[in-house]
Amino acid sequence: MSKNPDFQTEFIKAWRLLSAPMRALPDFILPGAPKCGTSSMYDCIAAHPQVRRSDRKEPTNFIHYPTSALRSRMHFPFRGNFKTGEGSVEYFTHPDAPANIHAILPHVKLIFLFRDPVQRAWSDYQMFVKEGHETESFPVVARRAMQWLNDPDARPLVSSSLRNSFGPMRYVANGLYWLQAMRWLDYFDRKDCLFLLSEDFFAHPKEVTSQVYRHLSLPKWELPPLPVARMGDYKEKMDPEIEAELKAFFAPHNKTLAEFLGRDLIW
Repeated sequence: MSKNPDFQTEFIKAWRLLSAPMRALPDFILPGAPKCGTSSMYDCIAAHPQVRRSDRKEPTNFIHYPTSALRSRMHFPFRGNFKTGEGSVEYFTHPDAPANIHAILPHVKLIFLFRDPVQRAWSDYQMFVKEGHETESFPVVARRAMQWLNDPDARPLVSSSLRNSFGPMRYVANGLYWLQAMRWLDYFDRKDCLFLLSEDFFAHPKEVTSQVYRHLSLPKWELPPLPVARMGDYKEKMDPEIEAELKAFFAPHNKTLAEFLGRDLIW
């Protein structure tokens, strides 16, 4: 049975597209990584009086409409004396996202958040289990991902998987922070990219958010206390054996990331 059209939703889409020429393009994007606190960071940025939110934190326009400057504006406010942006974390590992964004926004400010990749993978997995999308066990999907990522012949499969918001590579590939960062730096100047650790952000939200404000050339402003967005409440514990395997897998990548960032990591 066909679903009846939602006329209100379709009207809003049409209105946003018609009014797109009068809307702002994003000044900043948080491309990820997923489950690293991007929603909380977006709330902190949007709390600044000189920032306006998009109507969606994650419109993913640069995946769905990669060559359309008009559709890239659909979810943003009408132009004015403020900054606006989005936080579509599906951009982080998508093979085409950096090129798509650069084609329309070559000097956009990018903000990346990185978290202990083992805990990030587990949190990501638990989210999809809770939503009913994931039915396989974590050790099975994690070991499959590590195998594919270590196999040069599997690169086409990996690339194909990473074009989807949910796929077998997601849990592990999103934690290869240095490799993903290099893809973005193929298109964007390092000075336009801010790389942060989630652990620093949650331990010192005001100090880290002030660093983000400076990156966005926003005036100083005292951030009020804000709740953590999308706090996961997962009671199940990760199997120690697969946890140890993932730590070993990520260890050389984390070492390179520490050298790239010029700082020690707590992972």
